[in-house]
Amino acid sequence: MTIRTRIGLFIGYFFRSLFWSFNLLLVLYTSLAYWLLQELPVEHWLAGMVMISLPLMWVINFVFVIFWLISRPWRGWLSGFILIIGIWLFGPRTFVWHKATEPSSQYKPIRVWSYNLQSFGLDNLEERRQSSPRIRRTMTFLLRQDAPIKCFQEFYNSTAIADYDLLQRLKRSGYSYSALLHPEYAREKEAPVGVAIFSIYPIVSSGSEPFYGVNGIVWANIKIGSDTIRVINVHLHSMGIRVGRVLRQEEIAGVKQETRGVLSALRTGFIQRKEQVRRVEHYIRESPYPVIVTGDFNDTPYSVVYERMRRTLPNSFEDAGRGFGFTYNRAPGFIRIDHQFHDPKLPALNFETINYIRYSDHYPIMGTYGVK
Repeated sequence: MTIRTRIGLFIGYFFRSLFWSFNLLLVLYTSLAYWLLQELPVEHWLAGMVMISLPLMWVINFVFVIFWLISRPWRGWLSGFILIIGIWLFGPRTFVWHKATEPSSQYKPIRVWSYNLQSFGLDNLEERRQSSPRIRRTMTFLLRQDAPIKCFQEFYNSTAIADYDLLQRLKRSGYSYSALLHPEYAREKEAPVGVAIFSIYPIVSSGSEPFYGVNGIVWANIKIGSDTIRVINVHLHSMGIRVGRVLRQEEIAGVKQETRGVLSALRTGFIQRKEQVRRVEHYIRESPYPVIVTGDFNDTPYSVVYERMRRTLPNSFEDAGRGFGFTYNRAPGFIRIDHQFHDPKLPALNFETINYIRYSDHYPIMGTYGVK
C-alpha cells in the first residue's frame, strides 16, 4: 500500500469520524428539543430557541441519512430513527391532509376568517393621501369574502378617503357589529385600529386588552341563533425575523449586525409572548361560552406559546387543515405563525390557508366550525 493511499484512507477515516461525532451531537440536540416541546419543563427563552429550531434539525438529520447511505449505510439508522420519532410526535402539527367535513343536521357551519393586513402596506405617503388601485383591490377582496365573522390584525381605517373608510364599508356590507382594540381611533383621518372583529351576528358583549401599539387581544361574545360563542382575536409580540435584511447585506459586518438584531428580537419576542399567551388563556377560562381563538401568534407550532394553546384548545389546522399551512408571505416563507384554536363543542369542519393572496406579509386563514 502506497503512502498516498494510506494518507487518503486516513483523511477519509478522519472526516467520517468527525461527521459521526457531529451526528451524535445533532441527535442529542434534537432529542433535547423533543423533550422540551413535549414536556414543557421550562419556558425560558433559550428553551424556546431550541424548540423552534426543530424543522432545521430535521433537515440536517435527513442530510446525514443520505450521507451515511452513500458511505456507511449502517450509520444512517441513528438520524433515521430520530426523524421517525419526530414524525410520530409532531407530524400532525407539521403536515396534515383532511377533507372538508359536512356538518350534521344539528350543526350550522360558521366561517371565521382571520387576516393580518399589515396596515394595507400604507407606508407610501402618496397612497395614504389618495385612493390607490392596489389598496382598493385589497379592500374589495376583504369585503367579498364569504365569512360571517371576520377578524383582522393591523387593521387600518381612514375617514379622509371614502375608499379607505373600511369601517363604514363593512357596515354597509352587513357587518353591523364590531369590537376594536382602539375604538377611539375609529373616526380619525388615519387610524391604526389594530386588532378588530366584525360580525353579521349580534355581539352581545366584548372587551379588549392592548399590549402596545397595534398588538393586543379583542374578544366578542357573538349570538348565533339561540346559541352564543366567544371569538378571541389576538396579535402577539412580533417574531422579529427579518431574514430578507440579512440576505440583502453585502458586507460581512452588515450580516453580523442584522443577525444580532434578529437574535435579540427573537429573545425579546419569546419573553413577551410567553406572558401574553397567559392573558389569552385567562379570557378562555373566564368565558361562559364555547371559544374560538384566532389571530397572528407570531410563533411556530414548535414553541411554548403554541404548545400552551394546544393544551388548552385543539388546533384547527391539525384537526381540519391540508398541507403544511404556511402563513408567512416573506422570507423564510416556510413557517406557520397564524393559528386558530377551537372548543371541542365547536368541531372544526374545514380549515384553509389562502396562500394565493399576497396583499400582505401574511396569508389569510379561515376555519369552518359547527355551531348547534
